[in-house]
Amino acid sequence: MTLKKQLSLAFLNFILMLSFAHAGIDPLGQSANYKIDKDPKRTSSMLKSGTIKISVPGEAKDLSQGPAYRVKIDYDFNISLMGPYKGTKETQIEKEYFSEEFLENLRKTGHYEGQYFKADHLGYADAKNLDGKFYPHCDKILLYDLKEPATVNFFNEFLGTLADPEISDREDIQDVKVLAHVYVGVPVLGAVKVDVSGIYQGMAVKAGGDYMAR
Repeated sequence: MTLKKQLSLAFLNFILMLSFAHAGIDPLGQSANYKIDKDPKRTSSMLKSGTIKISVPGEAKDLSQGPAYRVKIDYDFNISLMGPYKGTKETQIEKEYFSEEFLENLRKTGHYEGQYFKADHLGYADAKNLDGKFYPHCDKILLYDLKEPATVNFFNEFLGTLADPEISDREDIQDVKVLAHVYVGVPVLGAVKVDVSGIYQGMAVKAGGDYMAR
């Protein structure tokens, strides 16, 4: 697998991790567009620009892990020293991640510990996106202590590349976190802002994107 492909899959993977936070709306047939925010407060300089379209065209055929949706991702990135990289991927997400009970319980208890990650509810905040849209009183949700092997590998590859495209050992990425601003009614993910961050040799590496309303 090429470095550009690993980087792209990593960014797509952290977006998909946010699906658990959706507020109980059936996403079937929905789509949502996201754009990378180039502000250095949110995104490391290696990632010059990028867009992602996520859609849910149908239900998954492989139900071995339980009921799930098919999720299609169309992406287009511009990576410093690597150039453009675009394509389409398809995966599936368990339906339970879209249940409103998860978010309701997280609001009440403030904390969740599962098999593959932990989550904290950090309160509420307003959000203004790159397209000028305003979203009041969003849920701020933090994911951390990620344990699912494929997810950890993807994050390490992505953040390691943003820190230094020449490094070979990306297992040194520490303190990987995902922060989402979640607003009821936003299609597919429910997230209006998504930010992933980590630490490599004492240096912060990060990427953030905004939902773009049509």
